[in-house]
Amino acid sequence: MTGTGDQQQASRGSSVLVDNIRWQSYLSGMTPGEAEEWGVDDSQRGYFVRFGVSKANYGAPFPERWLRRHEGGVLKPAVLERQKRQQFVKPKAVVGLGDDNW
Repeated sequence: MTGTGDQQQASRGSSVLVDNIRWQSYLSGMTPGEAEEWGVDDSQRGYFVRFGVSKANYGAPFPERWLRRHEGGVLKPAVLERQKRQQFVKPKAVVGLGDDNW
């Protein structure tokens, strides 16, 4: 759903159901951007889903969790590590080495 599958209103069906429930969760497939962020090869991306709670009245916040599909479609917790982004470092200008200093 264009990257909004983890939001409450992404549910299918009557909005009456979504508006009147007290708890709602979601499973959202791993996007190409998330695969890059977590260091998952694109060929393996389809095995990972993100589980979270999009609505929890009267409850504490619930952190999202990554799950991996195993044999028979069984979902088990996945251990993923965020990849560090390589930052572009702009070269510093060298001061005082003009032609007149040689």
